[in-house]
Amino acid sequence: MREKNTHNIGEVIRKLMKNPKLEEKLNELDALAIWDNLIGDALIKYVIKQKIYKGVLHVKLKSSPMRNELSYKKTELKQQINKQLGKPFIKDIILK
Repeated sequence: MREKNTHNIGEVIRKLMKNPKLEEKLNELDALAIWDNLIGDALIKYVIKQKIYKGVLHVKLKSSPMRNELSYKKTELKQQINKQLGKPFIKDIILK
């Protein structure tokens, strides 16, 4: 006869969230979603690629003028992302 393998879903989620690698990946996904919301639909079309590596948001853009415009707001954008995440996760933003 088989044993019942039942667990409370809340317990399973709490155990998963304690995994540092998973927590970091979830923070990266949240930070990228916040970034997309901050720059908006009008500017997101200029983004070719975006990723987070070791706490640094790397954004590759199609337009040099757009890169210059966003470079003036880097500090403000970084602060807003970290504020919405509730912790200092993003250390820098690099625009290419």
